[in-house]
Amino acid sequence: MKPNKSAIIAGRFKGKAFLLPPTEGTRPTKSIVRESFFNTVQDFLDEETAFVEVFGGSGSMGLEAASRGVGHLYFLEQNSVAVQTLKKNLKAFGLEAKVLEGDSFQRVREVYEALDYAEIPALYYMDPPFAIRENFSDIYEKVCALIRKIPHKARTMVVVEHASEQEFTAPVGDFIPFKNRRFGKTSLTYFLPGELLE
Repeated sequence: MKPNKSAIIAGRFKGKAFLLPPTEGTRPTKSIVRESFFNTVQDFLDEETAFVEVFGGSGSMGLEAASRGVGHLYFLEQNSVAVQTLKKNLKAFGLEAKVLEGDSFQRVREVYEALDYAEIPALYYMDPPFAIRENFSDIYEKVCALIRKIPHKARTMVVVEHASEQEFTAPVGDFIPFKNRRFGKTSLTYFLPGELLE
């Protein structure tokens, strides 16, 4: 049985394959969603910016961000099989990154502190388990709590991948939802700090 793979869409690694976790515990972001996302955020990606993939899985979004020029990578993932796949991908791409294994809701605080201390602005991609899964009914409330805690020196944009039945229409702290794209059962909602929308 051949390993499950996908490929980078654009940038310096365009066409390069990466592994997907051989587990049902993760849900890879579809290529059409990745392409739409990066078309939207491309102007926010540069060598001075960090890309933080919360609930990272195989790291597909972070790998794509690195391909398109982002300078700092952070991944958070609880599933140990997915973490090993992610590390294999990073090695194959010759990339350095901070990989934090464990509960993303707890460990992301370490990322916040590191980025805030270094004053590195970051784009956060949050792809939590969909609320329709057992024991995840409060998942989006917990995600909103994470967004509210992002330090001012360590933020540019937050994007949440979520079930389309969930809507984000109200501000989350001082983050304002400004765009939503729907892809069948999956949607992306984009948030910017209020000062960047003025």
